[in-house]
Amino acid sequence: MGEQVIAEEKKKRRRKKRGLGAVRWREDIKKYVIDYYDRLGKRHIETVGTNQRGAADLLHEKMNQIKNGTFNPNREDQTFKEFAENWLKGKLSVKEATRVSYQGIVNNHLVPYFGNGLISEIKREDIKGFVKEKSEGGELTPKTIHNILLVLHQVLDDAQVEGIVIHNPYVKIEKPRREKPDVDYLRTHEIPIFLKAAQSNKEPKKKVSKLSVRPEKKEKEKPKCETTIHAFFYTAIFTGMRRGELLGLKWEDIDRVNSKIHVRRSLYKRAFQTPKSEYSKRAIDMGPRLMEVLKGHRVKQNETKLKVGSEWSNNDLVFCQNDGSALDADNLYHRDFKAILKKAELRSIRIHDLRHTFASILIAASHNLKYIQNQMGHSSIKITLDLYGHLMPELHEGAAKKSEDFVFEKVSGNVMVTDKEKGVTACAATP
Repeated sequence: MGEQVIAEEKKKRRRKKRGLGAVRWREDIKKYVIDYYDRLGKRHIETVGTNQRGAADLLHEKMNQIKNGTFNPNREDQTFKEFAENWLKGKLSVKEATRVSYQGIVNNHLVPYFGNGLISEIKREDIKGFVKEKSEGGELTPKTIHNILLVLHQVLDDAQVEGIVIHNPYVKIEKPRREKPDVDYLRTHEIPIFLKAAQSNKEPKKKVSKLSVRPEKKEKEKPKCETTIHAFFYTAIFTGMRRGELLGLKWEDIDRVNSKIHVRRSLYKRAFQTPKSEYSKRAIDMGPRLMEVLKGHRVKQNETKLKVGSEWSNNDLVFCQNDGSALDADNLYHRDFKAILKKAELRSIRIHDLRHTFASILIAASHNLKYIQNQMGHSSIKITLDLYGHLMPELHEGAAKKSEDFVFEKVSGNVMVTDKEKGVTACAATP
């Protein structure tokens, strides 16, 4: 009981001393020291020097920090640039594509604005000024600004966890309004046109310089697998797989017995990595036509493999170059995809829009939302609805009539009769 009373007395003394401070001269060291208490009642003594005015100014600064909640005695002052660079090095668990994206945001946007200032001195007003500058610049979309602010928030969060920042200044920051992006996709009648153009698409011939004096020796034509590009885009349209998932697809991932394609990896800059999220690891149903396309493609690929011989790279990739190595993502878009669109006389879209095409097919075929979510690899139905909800209104036409028909007509053997038919005021179901 006595110990409790003593502890309470100590707490009272600490409370009384909060915010108190003094400048004292120490004769033994011939220097001024500042003596003060923080918000927790903890005492701090710091040696300053021989200038009394300088000691008083430092004490005043410390007292203001305590009052404003920015006082941190253990803080090691770092510039934003120093902390952000170390923060990037510590991002070991994120995928390479994400890390590259973070690196670009830090180097191109955050460091130029906050770089040389102390991270502990960044205020909410500074962040608001940063958002205003980026918004009014007109060069960045609201989505890009949102992504930049997301990284800034993470950096400041980690600085707070490490005790470098006492209070995270990123609080209720107003962001530019994001317009809902227009989702483009190939309409039903455009899909056969696109695939026909893809089937007849060939690699462009190498240009021969007219200035060449010596005639170039005719090289022996290398074996080519002519079905790769068509099979790639056919699979993209009828599975909704992302480009990286398609590039990383292996023959071992195709289950012909159960008509499934298992998404197990992705390819980024010719390096395999795990899919975008846990939900991206999924089994996609294959239709019989897609199975036939892939079967025919494998026959052609094996023929090419035999011709190439020992130079073939055994990566087991479904879609690869003529030597078995991984396809180049940039070439796939700029050289092949754009050429197919031009040949088919279709508007310019992205390869990712073929994923939206698959979603539109599932919706038009009246599949339920949960199935669509699973096939697309979305983490929630909300994401599916947010992206594709606008494609669904036409499917709801006549929904009210269907509901009434379900009650008042024969449905799965359960006969519901109206009061007019039975001469009663309520409906009755047959046993």
